Amino acid sequence: MGVEEEMSQQLDQAIFTEINEIISRAQLNAEMVNLIKSALNADNKTGELFPWANLTLLSCECVSGIPEVALPGAIAMELFALAADIFDDIQDQDNDNLPWRKLANANAINLAICLLMLSYETVSNIPDNGHFREIITILNRTGISAIDGQFQEFQYDSRDQITLEQYFELVKQKSGSLTSCACKIGAMLGGGSEALVWELDQFGENLGIMCQIRNDLNDFLDFEKKKDFLNNTKTLPYVYLLSILQRQPERFKELIQLQGKGLHKFGNEERDYLKQIAIDEGVAHYCKVMYEVFRQKALEIIMAIPVPEKGKEKMIKLVEESV
Repeated sequence: MGVEEEMSQQLDQAIFTEINEIISRAQLNAEMVNLIKSALNADNKTGELFPWANLTLLSCECVSGIPEVALPGAIAMELFALAADIFDDIQDQDNDNLPWRKLANANAINLAICLLMLSYETVSNIPDNGHFREIITILNRTGISAIDGQFQEFQYDSRDQITLEQYFELVKQKSGSLTSCACKIGAMLGGGSEALVWELDQFGENLGIMCQIRNDLNDFLDFEKKKDFLNNTKTLPYVYLLSILQRQPERFKELIQLQGKGLHKFGNEERDYLKQIAIDEGVAHYCKVMYEVFRQKALEIIMAIPVPEKGKEKMIKLVEESV
């Protein structure tokens, strides 16, 4: 085992230990404790534990900070982002395989609210009162931005069409704000200057947008786990198709009319047609080009910031491996 891998495992163990202590101090009932533990890392597609906490700690390291000092902020970010994911899945009614989707909506909402409150409880462990107030403000503003974005997303669901500019602004509000939040918290608790915190804020925003583009493309034709097209959710592949098919072929109009009628109305024939039209109109190519645009922006920011090269390496690696 290499030194970096060993350090990573030690940080993951520290996160595990601290979360267990936070839950224990909260004196929650056993069932809620089990729900929280089953929810943590449940939506992990890469095998990496605590992705939001680790992004926060990477940002801290990038400005030559001490990861252990940023640990309360990192754990708060992990719990905060998990709560946001649960709220999002309840509202979108997808990702049925995840633990919180197997609960009644009321209990899933209670779980998300509990995680949100625990994230604020964790921030209170930050000893510096100035940092405590700053981190609370960042989390609040991120939550407001994400909620406003989610509200706007539902407004867009009822529209026949939105512009690509509206899509990117929405993704900035939702996904971009969360990754930006993690990077800002890490940089701030790592002792980064105001200018560095802002640069890492911008890095995080571009990282979040590029990852959302990747997810949108991967999920577009995954009808078992995601219901984006059937729910008329304006993800990038769909918005792109609507924008270029100004005079939509009748068959495509028929697919749109099936939205909201469930998978039983959207059979193999309809799926194959949607897949073919996505291929014919270059959906994957467009999404990959836009993904690369935001990936390059993130790389340019991180490569230009005035910190020791060692501080940049992991952040650069994170972007380069996000494919």
